[in-house]
Amino acid sequence: MKEKKDNFIETGAVVGGILGLIVNMAYQAKKKEENPERKFDFQSLILTGTLGVIIGVVSVGVTKFLLSVFISREEILNESDEINYLASVLETYEPDEIDRQVLIKGKRIKAAINKRFGFDLLGKATYQGSKAIGTALSGLSDLDILIKFKKTSFCQAKDMYYELYNFFKYNFNDSDLVGIRQQKVSIGLIFNINGCEEVIDLVPSLRTDFVRGKNEYHLFKNPKFSKGSTKIKMNPHKQRELGSFEEKKIEVIKLIKILKDKEKLPLKSILITELTKMAFEQIKKHKKTNKTLLKVLEYIRNNIQTIQVKSPDNSRISLTDSLSLREKKEIKIVLDEVLFNLKSNKNYLLDYFPEK
Repeated sequence: MKEKKDNFIETGAVVGGILGLIVNMAYQAKKKEENPERKFDFQSLILTGTLGVIIGVVSVGVTKFLLSVFISREEILNESDEINYLASVLETYEPDEIDRQVLIKGKRIKAAINKRFGFDLLGKATYQGSKAIGTALSGLSDLDILIKFKKTSFCQAKDMYYELYNFFKYNFNDSDLVGIRQQKVSIGLIFNINGCEEVIDLVPSLRTDFVRGKNEYHLFKNPKFSKGSTKIKMNPHKQRELGSFEEKKIEVIKLIKILKDKEKLPLKSILITELTKMAFEQIKKHKKTNKTLLKVLEYIRNNIQTIQVKSPDNSRISLTDSLSLREKKEIKIVLDEVLFNLKSNKNYLLDYFPEK
């Protein structure tokens, strides 16, 4: 794995300084034995420590240069290996036993919702988010359940939200359910499954009108987490649309989510999806996953500081406004390094896109 330049320099300075102090103290201790009346020379100690710091910093630069010349990473991946490796990485993020247990919980939850609120629902409770789109990753994605209520079911979205919250807080029994929490527009059910904390998010939505096929709903915006209006418009069908090259987009979105987790990028899943969709509009060919992935990363790197990305179902919401200027700059800097390394040496795929 690569290390940051500043970390190398800092470590070299500290080690060099400490060694300098140790050498000086040992030297002075020996002189003290020879001459018990000799006083401890603090000026000499500080001077030697400073010289140690300088030598440590210089030696790091020399060491890094020698490593780059003599121990540079020999490429072990060729063009076809890249594609096969990325495919194998995605396979390792397929559902495991924990995910299967979460899905069982999800089915129980949906059944309980359908039974308790059946007449008030527009259809049955369904999966939403990455599970519905097909971009869920084992260990990285929570399970979202969308509950669509009729317009006449509640007077306000607030009433709908707390009715669902209270049902699960007081009337839903599951020995693995260890917590329930209010969130910005959803309700989080926290389960202890085989020692792992897994969250299933419930997203209650209230139909905005009676127009057939319009598919617009209001979510309740919990004032505990955000100011302003207490409701927000959403369209679950528009959120799921990926357009052309759907299969290829799903692959790229998943890989960027893995990179996001590896590099701790402040990118929400919905923003990754929308940026990928926008990048695909600029790409002429979409044949090879490895090449397409680089093109999408380049698009994000080049535009993240200036572009405005709107929510696919609500043009009033800017997804990029949720990022600070510092976070946008951080994303650009990280992707600069990622792209440089990937183009310089294919082996960096092993670093940035590790198997689960």
